[in-house]
Amino acid sequence: MWQFAKNVLVVTVCFCGAAFAGDELVVGMECGYPPFESVDGDGEIVGFDVEIAHCLAAKLGKRLVIKEMDFDSEILSLSQGKIDLIISGMNITPSRQKVIHMVPYHGAKAPSLSLIFWSEIPSTVKSLEDIASLPNPVVSVGVGTVSEEYLFLFPQIQARSFQGALAALLDVKFGKSVATLVESDVALYLHQCHPKTHVLEIPVETAQVKGFGIGINKENAELIKRVEAAVQELQTTGALENLETKWFGGAS
Repeated sequence: MWQFAKNVLVVTVCFCGAAFAGDELVVGMECGYPPFESVDGDGEIVGFDVEIAHCLAAKLGKRLVIKEMDFDSEILSLSQGKIDLIISGMNITPSRQKVIHMVPYHGAKAPSLSLIFWSEIPSTVKSLEDIASLPNPVVSVGVGTVSEEYLFLFPQIQARSFQGALAALLDVKFGKSVATLVESDVALYLHQCHPKTHVLEIPVETAQVKGFGIGINKENAELIKRVEAAVQELQTTGALENLETKWFGGAS
């Protein structure tokens, strides 16, 4: 079995040029988005994406380097050659596909997002629109996430943006936000970790979310080819489904 976080080199310095040319696979992650990636009680980075990154590095014959960064800086870092891949719970959206190549690796088009409340769901709230009628119509979201983008469609609701889902949830716990809006996989995990939370599913037919993707620079054709082949192998052998079962309770 992999010794995942203990053998990961986490760096905070900048890289110049295409790091993939060497013996390292540099992966950008925002490590506050469980179950995709988070830091455990021992200070180790763990999660679904961490294990995916290890699998890809092994198949590419590279040493994995995880570079922690803010979610909204990942695409810029990729375009500047500071990282080779983005594996960070990033949804595939039309706007992202215009600037980077995205290899699907988890989930399909999302039929809904999830509102997470602390202690109880207000009796008058049956939809996202209903939050606008509350005394404190504030919803927390992760910076750069599809949830933040979707909330822009509701200008009557105030958005509070945070780096990572955990910080957004704490904003709800301490009464700053009414709820936090996240992907359903994330909501399930957070509810399991925090039983006092309550989840309300919100249909999002117009969100154009196509599941989660690994981001690669469009100009790196060789890396795109090799990552697509590696993901296909993980799917064919059942390894990807096993990881989905481990972190999400079942394949998506």
